[in-house]
Amino acid sequence: MATSATKNEPGVGLGMLLIAVLAGLLLAALFTGFKPGPIRPGTSTVLLGLYLMVWGVMFLASYYLCHKTFFFRALIWVCEHWSSPKGRAMAFFYSGLALLMGSFVALTGLGLIDSAA
Repeated sequence: MATSATKNEPGVGLGMLLIAVLAGLLLAALFTGFKPGPIRPGTSTVLLGLYLMVWGVMFLASYYLCHKTFFFRALIWVCEHWSSPKGRAMAFFYSGLALLMGSFVALTGLGLIDSAA
């Protein structure tokens, strides 16, 4: 018979891999010429959109898989302690927000959406 409580795993390798993916996307966006200001079509904007979408996926995964790695537990901790309203369900809000914003930025970077409106 399986227990309903799952044991927290350290997940150091997985956590470091996830952090490396985020850092790699951010650095790639910065080194391909990202400049603050209006969103302009280009490679750096697409990479920035992907970076935001990966944050959304991370928050969604943290809701379901927080027992797998310290990184997901840290994201859930943010939802439970630094959010208003506080709670694990804020992971859905942050996930949706990051996915929506990231999609807009990536589509603008591809030239499919005009951000001058």
